[in-house]
Amino acid sequence: MKSLVLDRLNVLYGTYHALREVSLALSEGQYVLLLGENGAGKSTLLRCAAGWQRPSGGVVSLFGRALEKNERQARQWIKLVPDTPQFYAEFTAWEHVGWVAEAHRIGEWQSTAEDLMTAFGIWSNKDAFPASFSRGMQYKLGLAMSLICEPKLLLLDEPFGPLDPYSQEYLAQYLRSLADSGITIMTSTHVLPDSDPPDRVILLDQGEVIEDLSWNHVRDQYSGVAQSTIPVRVLRDALAARRRSS
Repeated sequence: MKSLVLDRLNVLYGTYHALREVSLALSEGQYVLLLGENGAGKSTLLRCAAGWQRPSGGVVSLFGRALEKNERQARQWIKLVPDTPQFYAEFTAWEHVGWVAEAHRIGEWQSTAEDLMTAFGIWSNKDAFPASFSRGMQYKLGLAMSLICEPKLLLLDEPFGPLDPYSQEYLAQYLRSLADSGITIMTSTHVLPDSDPPDRVILLDQGEVIEDLSWNHVRDQYSGVAQSTIPVRVLRDALAARRRSS
């Protein structure tokens, strides 16, 4: 079954097309990397996929059902961590995770919450307020809050950028393990860690999907460029150049 289907999605701000006729489908357990320059439409695409923003045209479907007809269930299935998560000033980190877990009626969540916060290196700060956290720590807390809900589809906007190299590597491994367990993941990023690459690479340019390739195809096509240690900028530019020359 397809976890997410975008069918001819359009988003307009006045006469400006943020997304133009975007169509794509993600299968269960796929780990997909969304590439593009700033302003290419990556964040808008993720927000539409999560139901945070209504498109001007087109259909978003989750697990075979149109999102607009299934918004309540979709909130249980899908989680988006934006590039700058928002928090309540009066809640500690632990209270944020607990609040989300209880809102989603997750039973016996405390042990899982401790495991997640320990894995992301923020357990020792569980009683602190997120306003005192670094941007990287805030993103890790946002991840813990999303994962405690046991989502079927996880959308991440620039997850690696705020993190130190060790945390980037750990997160890449963790996302790979989540995908292998059946969770569908789509992430936008400018940084790709050295291991655990995605299954697919989708390139957005000026609101349009201009490439949608398997990672193996990219690696084979761009030997010497698309290795597991490839800088995202190099891959993005190589794909864009290939598109322009075709």
